[in-house]
Amino acid sequence: MIKPITSLAICIFIAAPSLSFAACKFYDGHSQKQINISIPSTLSIPRDAAVNTVIYESPVMTFNGDASYECSTTFTNGIKNNAGADSTSTYFPIGNTGLSWQWIYQGNAYIGFGGGTPRQPGGYGFNTTTNALRIVKTGEISPGTTIPAGVLGYIQIESASVRPLAMATDNSSAIILQSCETPNIAVTMGEYNLSIFSKNGNSTPPKAFNIQLNNCPSGIQKVSYSLSSTSGSPAVDSALGIIELNKSSTAKGIALQLLDRNQAPIQLDKTYVFNEYSTGGGNFSIPLNAKYIRTLPTGNNGQYDEGMGAGSANSEVTFVMNYL
Repeated sequence: MIKPITSLAICIFIAAPSLSFAACKFYDGHSQKQINISIPSTLSIPRDAAVNTVIYESPVMTFNGDASYECSTTFTNGIKNNAGADSTSTYFPIGNTGLSWQWIYQGNAYIGFGGGTPRQPGGYGFNTTTNALRIVKTGEISPGTTIPAGVLGYIQIESASVRPLAMATDNSSAIILQSCETPNIAVTMGEYNLSIFSKNGNSTPPKAFNIQLNNCPSGIQKVSYSLSSTSGSPAVDSALGIIELNKSSTAKGIALQLLDRNQAPIQLDKTYVFNEYSTGGGNFSIPLNAKYIRTLPTGNNGQYDEGMGAGSANSEVTFVMNYL
């Protein structure tokens, strides 16, 4: 008996893992919309303002438009920066200007893409929401810095395919670093007999002079200053404000001491606040004094001690102004 040959077909099914992704899309008839902000053509900030100083914040704008979307699974969103490097914080650099911008959404700064927490599936929109632009100092600002016109950034939903809102400036803005005009000062110290310097510490009467602050703009809240020695006139005693005569001087055994308006020594490289400054701006004077002082140890011959000598006596000092 011939037995029939039967075959057994074995089918092997390889199941691919299911892919999970956030399917986000605009509602029908909805698309990306743009919020346009007109910024002043110039924005002023004190030259030495602290980092995180707000330079400008636009009036709040209420958005009205069809920019709603929906996502079928959890998703992430945040700001993508079009003006510089991306950030996961709420500060978005404007190139290398030392400035950053913030999107103030519903009263709070919107976080950068990748910095937030996942959101639940569902539909979302921006109609009747409040929005504003804030410009902040976040680094050193160079003279001539400008904020460019154009799109600053987007609110991005999960992927680049859904960007419901963009924020743009209608115009560029030049940044003005506020400061006063401070001309160089030449103080005529006068002529003195060497006999005044018979002992260490002997000095001439103080000579009054002023640091001029001219054409100060309004808006500067505080002015401070410091005095520093130079390579040509190094410090002898920083705490007492005493500096050497420069190398072109021919007098010997003496130095120059810097004093405040009350004739107390000014400590070099220490910051002093000028309390008479007014935020309204204008012209001001910082009153100071200077005097010659003997720094050579006392000997037996008074002004004729070895190392003492009459001659020219010149020094240079640097005034450093700070505007906050």
